[in-house]
Amino acid sequence: MLAKREDMVLDELVSIVGKENATAAKHIRYAYSYDLSFVKPKLPDYVVMATTVDQVQNVLKLANREKIPVIPYTAGSNIGGLCIPEQGGILLDLKRMNKIIRIDTESHYAIIEPGVSHAQLAMELYKHNLRWSWPVGPPSASVSSNALCHGIGGMSGRYGLNSEEITSMEVVLPTGELVRVGSCAIQEDSWHSVLPLPQLDGLFKGWLGTSGVVTKIGVRVHPIPPILKVFTVSTHNIEDMTSYMVNLGNYEICDDLTAVSWWLSQVPIPYPYRPKPDDAPEWYCFGATNSWTEKEKEAREEIWQNVMDEEKKKGTSIEYADYPEEALRARTQLPSRIVGSTKNYTKMAGGGISWPGTFTPANKWATVYNKWKEILIDHNLSPSVRATNYRGVHYGMLRAMIPFNKQSAEETENARHAIVECLKVDLDAGGIPYKPPVDFAVEINKRAHPGYLSLLKQVKKLLDPNDIMNTAKLGI
Repeated sequence: MLAKREDMVLDELVSIVGKENATAAKHIRYAYSYDLSFVKPKLPDYVVMATTVDQVQNVLKLANREKIPVIPYTAGSNIGGLCIPEQGGILLDLKRMNKIIRIDTESHYAIIEPGVSHAQLAMELYKHNLRWSWPVGPPSASVSSNALCHGIGGMSGRYGLNSEEITSMEVVLPTGELVRVGSCAIQEDSWHSVLPLPQLDGLFKGWLGTSGVVTKIGVRVHPIPPILKVFTVSTHNIEDMTSYMVNLGNYEICDDLTAVSWWLSQVPIPYPYRPKPDDAPEWYCFGATNSWTEKEKEAREEIWQNVMDEEKKKGTSIEYADYPEEALRARTQLPSRIVGSTKNYTKMAGGGISWPGTFTPANKWATVYNKWKEILIDHNLSPSVRATNYRGVHYGMLRAMIPFNKQSAEETENARHAIVECLKVDLDAGGIPYKPPVDFAVEINKRAHPGYLSLLKQVKKLLDPNDIMNTAKLGI
């Protein structure tokens, strides 16, 4: 009977998307069963490639009726196991839904489908001297997935997370209903804002594909000022770097303000752990600014020099640092073709990489990093950590990129254990992980207010009564 049901489901999926776009072949399912993270591979039961909204709706109606899990997937470049099926089901690959529907050059927003990549959107935007907040990630990665998962980008220092740049959405609910949120919900052709309406887009941001399938999304885009100036400094400890970044961040002049530890500045990241040379600074920082005129650039330079003078008077270890030209291009010519491919970080390991990536206030960076450093070195892993300011100094990101040998179960488990221990340290300091695998979700939920968990469950039940959307990813 089970085999007959599986055949029936496959036949119906074929009738929806065509024979070439639905399969239960094991070798294809295997390709979707893993990513670079420590999350154990798990096979989906079917792989489906949709090309239209109608197809997405019909797949979800079938899945909801038969109570089959659905895992939305675009480029699969995340390193948190977010697209690895927890309980089998239908892997819904959206990469062929890759149309740029509109670039509004006057109101400065773009409407795109989920399969649109960073490289694809960049090529079109640059024709109009416009840009998006590109992450230091693979150019092949999905723009909408990055935004929906609260991803960061090269303009997070100025505008905040990429999710804060969303202007409207079209979503297929787990029941197959089509809904719109934002201005496009009121006027079909209007995609400029989610305000002043109730922010129902929040029902689909940060939910890790567990509340619906976003089929169209509007995002703000921005003009490109012609004059680039990058301020580069180094310090010998995280305390001095934090002091500098908070000071400079107060002026809100940087599009991007990011520091990396010595271990992360080495590409590939040393694996196993390698001690830093005694004479090398432990932290390097780049602050990218874009100006419209030379006078504006000079004003930014004056502010930066004042900050440097203030930090030196404090007696910190701050120094001007020469950044290699290639490294600067990697951080400013985005999407990055130099370090944008995550595999570049893992070449000393065996193809594995994962993170405790967290949103952590800057006044907690030193406490958390110093404990992370102890944990990681104790596990023979490099403390390859990044710290970034968002929206001035309001909040920031602390992320450790940890490579490991995926060919070894022992080394993978060693990395997983270290990463989860690092996560606990950050959670206890008030940090919140982003793009969290289930191991992280469990730790979050242990600390969560009962009212929060209750509300989460109620919303999930309302949107997804049969619990089919990326089942079990929220750890509840």
